[in-house]
Amino acid sequence: MKGMKKTIGIVLVIALIAVGIYTFVAVKSETSSEKVQLRMAHGQAADSEIGETIEYLSDLAAEDSSKNLEVDIYPSGVLGAEPSTVEMVQAGVLDMAKVSANTLGQFDERYSIFSLPYLFRDREHYYNAMANSEGIQELFESTRDKGYIAIGYYANGARNYYLKEDKAVTDPSVLKGKKIRAMVSSTSMEMIELMGGSPVPMASSETYTSLQQGIVDGAENTELALTVDKHEEIVKSYTYTEHQYSPDIYIISTKVWDSLSKEQQEYLKECLVKLNENFVSKYQQMMDDAIEEAQEHGVTVYRDIDKSKFIEAVQPMHEAFESKGDAYKSLYEDIQKYAVAEEEEK
Repeated sequence: MKGMKKTIGIVLVIALIAVGIYTFVAVKSETSSEKVQLRMAHGQAADSEIGETIEYLSDLAAEDSSKNLEVDIYPSGVLGAEPSTVEMVQAGVLDMAKVSANTLGQFDERYSIFSLPYLFRDREHYYNAMANSEGIQELFESTRDKGYIAIGYYANGARNYYLKEDKAVTDPSVLKGKKIRAMVSSTSMEMIELMGGSPVPMASSETYTSLQQGIVDGAENTELALTVDKHEEIVKSYTYTEHQYSPDIYIISTKVWDSLSKEQQEYLKECLVKLNENFVSKYQQMMDDAIEEAQEHGVTVYRDIDKSKFIEAVQPMHEAFESKGDAYKSLYEDIQKYAVAEEEEK
């Protein structure tokens, strides 16, 4: 018996060291009278503009000392890749994590809705639905029995097409016969095929060389790919197709969430709303700066295109998602309501 206890103890110690959380001795309390320390992990580089924006959560949480909340940030994937951090949150070993909606789709298929091209018709629809959709909020709270819930998000920008030739990507005929870098994802490949291109799956780190060597004729990504990844040195055009908006999600352990007081829960949610608002303003400036730099390198930028042919082309993906069941259909329809409401107001 003693030997067994000793073995179990050793295994636990090794496990804690392996995930890099041997210092995680958080003070938990059902009241707000004691300081609660929350550890949150994410994969953004600590010294990046996005990483620094996420770090601001620590300051926001500390602004109201009466809530007794402290958030410590673990950036740069130091606690593992996103799937690992989700599993740690599920187990209650890690308090919080910021992960992509695509990663959460591996744990609950309904999150794959955020991978649908043209789920959101434009930026206003995206912001409106993410902030107000009851269906999205129900999705956020529906994973309680899986060990985590989502309590906030940050609004990543749109993915757009860019080519080695100076040509606006206005409809599927433009991409016909063109080899387009795709994420290593069946969804990404299907999307590019339906939008007229020939997908070539590869890691993002391989894209620059592939563009340079003619392995691909173009790619699709946010404006930062032009500057951070230096694709502006090779490509000649960037078209705002705005075909995919996919948020990153803040999740928290169900056990940790239930240990907080109602006041602390509401305050933490409020902090994440403020964090997103701060992120949106800074992110947009980052995108504007990236496009300005790309134009200085000779990249032609095409805006305000008619997206109707692309939207029509990807409808089979929307229909396939809805056909998975009532819960999928209901979520999809609820998100679409926010586009209709905006169109009626104009």
